[in-house]
Amino acid sequence: MKFKKLVLSFGFLWVMAGGVGGCSTMHTTAGTITDIRTTDFSKTMKAGESCATYVFGLIGPFGDSSVIEATKKGGISKVEVVDYKDGYYLFFSQHCVVAHGN
Repeated sequence: MKFKKLVLSFGFLWVMAGGVGGCSTMHTTAGTITDIRTTDFSKTMKAGESCATYVFGLIGPFGDSSVIEATKKGGISKVEVVDYKDGYYLFFSQHCVVAHGN
């Protein structure tokens, strides 16, 4: 009986913390900002992706979500565009950086 109350209490606190706290991210520009209007999107670009994973939003990161790692994975020598992808799941979240260039 005590275990059942403990589980129910934990579940209630978990729901309340998620409902009140919520999740948010903010991406800031790092480095040089380029006028995207000068980028030629008609040509084929290489792409490289690097990701970091967080457990419960508190434990981590596991992995490297840097532009440098993404360029290494994509074999890119000149970065032209950087995209961000975020995924939020039940017990973990993932932040990815995708670098495009030649």
